Amino acid sequence: MSNKLSSIIYNYRRYKPDQVLTHTQLNESISYFEDQDRLSRLALHGAGIFHGLSLSLETSEETPVIRISQGVGLTTDGDLLVLHEAVPETRPKENTIAISELTFTHYREFSDEKASYTPYFYPDGDQMPLWELCAATEEEARPLSELPGWEDKVFLLYLECYPKPQDICGDINCDNQGIEQVSQMRFLMMDEVQLEYLIGQDPLFLRERNTREALAALSPLQLLKVVHQKENSLSLLQLDRVYREAIFEGNTVADFQAAVNLVLAEFGFVLDEEIRSLLKSQFDELLLEHFSFEEEAGYQFNQYRYLLMRDLLEVFNQLFRILKRLDGWPNPELHAFPKHLLLGKLGDESYRHQRYPSPSAGYAEQVKKVNALVKKIHQLLVSFELEENLGLRIVPSGSMHPDGRFPAIPFYYQNNPDLAESWHWPHVPVSYHFGIGSNPLLMEDSHVDRYLVGGHLNTNAENTFQSLHSMVNQFGLEFTVYHFDLSVNPGDFRSFMEAHSSLKSMGGVPKSGTYVLLSNENRVIGDLSLDYRVEERQASSGPGHIRVAACSYPWISSLKYLNNLARSLKGSRRRSGLQPDHYRLVVQDYQINGHRLTTGPVTLLIPLEDLFNRRMHAVTEALNERFPNGLVFDFDESLKRLVISRAYDDQYEISFADTTLNLNGPLYTYTQDGMVKSDQTFRLQAVRCEEVRKYRPSTYLQLQEEFAPLDKDDDYGAYKGKWKEWYRLIEQLKTDSRFTGENKPRIPQGFQDLPASLQRIIRPLQAELATAEIDHQLYLTGDWANGSWASIEMINEYRNTTNTNDLLFRFLNLRAKLHEKEQATKASLFIVLARESDRRTVERLLSEWTDRVDVYIEGPATGRRRRVIDTIEEKIRL
Repeated sequence: MSNKLSSIIYNYRRYKPDQVLTHTQLNESISYFEDQDRLSRLALHGAGIFHGLSLSLETSEETPVIRISQGVGLTTDGDLLVLHEAVPETRPKENTIAISELTFTHYREFSDEKASYTPYFYPDGDQMPLWELCAATEEEARPLSELPGWEDKVFLLYLECYPKPQDICGDINCDNQGIEQVSQMRFLMMDEVQLEYLIGQDPLFLRERNTREALAALSPLQLLKVVHQKENSLSLLQLDRVYREAIFEGNTVADFQAAVNLVLAEFGFVLDEEIRSLLKSQFDELLLEHFSFEEEAGYQFNQYRYLLMRDLLEVFNQLFRILKRLDGWPNPELHAFPKHLLLGKLGDESYRHQRYPSPSAGYAEQVKKVNALVKKIHQLLVSFELEENLGLRIVPSGSMHPDGRFPAIPFYYQNNPDLAESWHWPHVPVSYHFGIGSNPLLMEDSHVDRYLVGGHLNTNAENTFQSLHSMVNQFGLEFTVYHFDLSVNPGDFRSFMEAHSSLKSMGGVPKSGTYVLLSNENRVIGDLSLDYRVEERQASSGPGHIRVAACSYPWISSLKYLNNLARSLKGSRRRSGLQPDHYRLVVQDYQINGHRLTTGPVTLLIPLEDLFNRRMHAVTEALNERFPNGLVFDFDESLKRLVISRAYDDQYEISFADTTLNLNGPLYTYTQDGMVKSDQTFRLQAVRCEEVRKYRPSTYLQLQEEFAPLDKDDDYGAYKGKWKEWYRLIEQLKTDSRFTGENKPRIPQGFQDLPASLQRIIRPLQAELATAEIDHQLYLTGDWANGSWASIEMINEYRNTTNTNDLLFRFLNLRAKLHEKEQATKASLFIVLARESDRRTVERLLSEWTDRVDVYIEGPATGRRRRVIDTIEEKIRL
């Protein structure tokens, strides 16, 4: 049997009036239109089973019934297959498709001698064993139950095509008879062993199966979350290590490497060969370059390698989602299944042709996205580079943007046009490497939800911190900035981490969030952020301690000098040197009680315009704004002196240098004891101090915050952690095997659950109350009701045990330490009387029991009085 589309006709004839037509001319015309019809189906719709043609088995009858539902299929030869059945014999060549299914109960052996469907049914030149589903009335039909293993056969729909042999011509001639072309739909069964040969002729099925298996082997990839704690983030190497471990402990690099290599191997039919070859040739080497760490290596900025891996996984997960939705099979092989469709096995569709749609609708766009993402993976790896001292920049970014500007490209990628092209194909994104005059912070954009910060690595941390503050104010950015130096005050960072456990690395800061600049020895090493804004606690104006001292000093720059400097903007320009437009004040070695507030020199620039309008108050305000957690600076106009307020008993040191006109200006150091110029006493009795007394509510708020005890036990910390262990042991004993199953529970539910030793004590007491005919209710409370009891049996059994890890041993040992109790728990009994008049009788009866049990007597409920027993939640009714 030859396939119709194995050769096609593109030319056909136009006929003239009264032209005599030959069979060649007519056949050419028919072939042309038939070829176009078949091509349009295959090229515009695809091949395979489009819907229906499903198998089902009904076994309720004595004879099994196979049902095949109505549906539509297309072979790779362009044959349109729909279920049909013959109409009445009056129209022998007509069929109807107005049916919902076909049913079969019988089979017969099938011979393909008429069509000779080679090579599909002829693995070795001989036809493989095939069985045809047929009606019970057909010749050689036999019940399905007689075919061994028929339930495990593979079913296929076969379009048997062949020219019908000519009949003997009539009395006149044969010229008015053509050769009838038979196309008969048959439903066949074959063994699974033979099927493998048939599938081997079907590259489309094999490719689809390999693709399906590849997708099943893939899954979205994720990085381990980094949780910053005092145990893993307080030193330079700890901070680096925590990100390295997050990358490798989750096996992320290996999983990503295997997944990308699998995509390159199994999805080559949709990948641009140049892109695929380029990534395949460099992929393993680039991964090794960026993610091969020496265990004891120095600081490697691993948080940015973590961000690189995050970007790579984000791209891969996008790629995986598109590959799962990829719905197009370009140029299906014409010889894949030209005259058959695999229907699968009963209850198993693994050997079933799927729908292989044409790429005519949307497929090309999907392929472009796939190639853009594969290219982006390559460009991310090629472009990643941690350059130092690039220059601080803040870039707006977001999750999505109508014109594709966001997300923005961060600073740790080089300025690479290929990366920009594939970053958010086909759009042009905002980048750290924006050109001069195109600062994106100048543009209003409602889609901004975060800011990327870059170019700051290994820069002067204090200057970078100050520049960040300036940029936040200049551009009206919605986030707060903090700075911690791990080499100077690690305790501050530890306290901050304990208060804010959700610190994370994102190469920037969320909108309305908190940006944390990290440095070591005043060199920037990285950053973290919070999703929310952390504001310094705003206290009312005034001292923050009970006793406050205010000291006054002369300022390092004379008032005459400051006046002349301020007026220089209004008067004549300087004759030599540059004309300054700012008063430049350098702050060094700022510390209070040994706690350093700076990690290096801090330069404050006070505009001369402000100095002209406000004189020294412009300077003191700049100092207070820059150091909101430090000394309070003011200027006394009457004394013409700088005033520094501090906590009364605190000690401080701060140095200033005026470098406005001379970069080597002298350094002045202020302390609570005096003032020094370049390590020499500047002026005798330069400092004047006095105590400031004033009540401020904020003082006592601060005292409460700093000194109010938290989580102290009754022993003021002597048993720190022991109480937590005590309650944990109580909970563990409740589920211990000695108190579960058929054993008595740790929390007794009634008298029968009590240890025998306690029952022997309580039973006589109950008997006396019963003999006296006193109407009452008896409750057991205290340790016996909450699970912290110890019985005589327990103490005797575990007092001398050698297993110190046993729960009961640890419980009894801790009980002795915390409660100083080594005896069995005494019963605490509540007797609730029905009549108040019985109280004296009960007191007399139970007076001799007080050395064995604690007895509480409760009267009946009267009016709105709430009884003590009603307030006790943990109690056992006896």
